[in-house]
Amino acid sequence: MRRVLFIGDRLFMKFPDFDYFHERLAEVNAEVISTAGMSDAEIVEAAHDAVALVDIARPITAEMIQACPSCRIIMTLSVGFDAVDVAEATRHGIPVSNCPLYCSSEVAEHALTLALALSRKIDILHRHVNGGGWDYKHARTIHSHRTQVFGIIGLGRIGRYSARKAAALGMHVIAYDPYVDDDVFAMLGVERFYDLEPMLETADIVTIHSPLTDETWHMIDSAALERMKSTAVIVNTARGSIIDQTALEDALENGTIAGAGIDVLETEPPVGTERILNLPTAIVTPHVAWYSEESHTQNMIDGMNELVRALQGHRPRYVVNPQIYSRR
Repeated sequence: MRRVLFIGDRLFMKFPDFDYFHERLAEVNAEVISTAGMSDAEIVEAAHDAVALVDIARPITAEMIQACPSCRIIMTLSVGFDAVDVAEATRHGIPVSNCPLYCSSEVAEHALTLALALSRKIDILHRHVNGGGWDYKHARTIHSHRTQVFGIIGLGRIGRYSARKAAALGMHVIAYDPYVDDDVFAMLGVERFYDLEPMLETADIVTIHSPLTDETWHMIDSAALERMKSTAVIVNTARGSIIDQTALEDALENGTIAGAGIDVLETEPPVGTERILNLPTAIVTPHVAWYSEESHTQNMIDGMNELVRALQGHRPRYVVNPQIYSRR
């Protein structure tokens, strides 16, 4: 029976029950091999005869990829695929597939929820009332969302959901994404910014929906934060390292910006000493933006559909390195 390695603590946390995975892999004469508790060296050893690697968040290194010559696909049960050494997989002709659709609406809704909570100062008011207060002036100043500019970094699937939801609240939506055509901006009624800096200077709310790449790593650094309005808030439901967390903590402490809604951190889970966990102008949630019962189920279905297709000899529907299929 063919072996499929399941890798990553976050995968085991997210899917403690592997029954569905066992059932689907049986369709292609394959079995789940859990690497829970294994070191990288042990995973390399276990990978030597694996036909697929399935992962969330744990780095899939060049050494792991080189160790499994029979590998037919590397599957990330997540939207992001930054944990995989895609270049190495490409050199070995291995398709890397992700799950880009299962939680688009959920992530957009969570981002908008964080943005609204910050701009309506729900967290501040909640603490005020719990402390015995009952005075709206404690949260001044709050502006109508009809006067707010909603800025999106990354106008992919999730960014487009966010644009529609923000527009429905009456906000003026602007966005920065150098890889999306003008037609998409026009179709969504989103004002396009061709450079990030002026968009940051214009927005009252900035929400990040970009993948983590070499280009976007620490895209939001101290210089970027200083360009934002002092009344503005930033939301990150994408990847923690798109924001320089130290710079963000400094900006919140110094009042450079008004608040931050953070669902992803540079180190997950946090070690507990991060300043952002205790800053009164930050709301931090535990990488939960993807979650609903429906998206949880869809994640398993989408991932296994891709895996089964690949092990049946078909091209996966979602391939992040399509150049492996070039015939030239």
